[in-house]
Amino acid sequence: MAFYLFIPGGLRAKADRDQVRAILAEQGLPSKAITLSDPQHSTLEDHIAQTLRAMAETPQGPVILVGHSYASFVITGAASRAPRNLSGLVYVDSSIPRSGQSLQQVFSEAGFNQADFSVPAWPPFIEPLVFDQSVIDGLPKTYIRCRQSQFRELTAGMAARLQGQAQGQPWRYYEIDADHYCMLNQPQELARLLMLC
Repeated sequence: MAFYLFIPGGLRAKADRDQVRAILAEQGLPSKAITLSDPQHSTLEDHIAQTLRAMAETPQGPVILVGHSYASFVITGAASRAPRNLSGLVYVDSSIPRSGQSLQQVFSEAGFNQADFSVPAWPPFIEPLVFDQSVIDGLPKTYIRCRQSQFRELTAGMAARLQGQAQGQPWRYYEIDADHYCMLNQPQELARLLMLC
C-alpha cells in the first residue's frame, strides 16, 4: 500500500494538505505531511535532511514523495540518497531540477527574475542541487501541472519536455484546472490523480 509523504513549497505549511490527506484516508491510503524549516534561516541541504528523517519515520512500506513548487528540489535530493525507500515521485506544479541547478537558475534560464514571482533570494532557493540523475531516472515519476498557475509561463512546455525523455521510467503527466495551490482549491481532483500514481 502506498504511503504518501507531502513536502510543501518553501513558504507553505503541512496544513495545506489536510483536505487531500482526508480524502486519501477515506480510501484507506495513509499519508503524512511536514512543514519545512524556515527557508530564510535554512538551506536546501537542511530541507533534504528533514525529508529523509520523515521518510525514515514512516511506519509502512515504500513512500511516494509528493513535492509542490520549490519542493521539487527537496524530493529529488532526498530520492537520490534513499531510492530504495521509494515507490515514486510526484512533482506538483514545479520545476524538474537538473543536477547542478538551483531554483534561481530555473527562473533565469526561462528568462524570468524570481523576485517577479515573490520568490526571495534565500539560501534554499539559490543553492544548487547536485544528485545522481541515473538514480532518479530509475524511479516512477508523475508530473501534475496546474493550468491556471501563477507560474504557468514556467511550466508551459513541461508536457513536451517529459514526453521527450527517453531514459528511465516514463513519466505520467496530468493537468488540473486550478491555480498553483491546487491542494487548497481542487483537493478532490488532486487526490484522484495521486491515487493513480
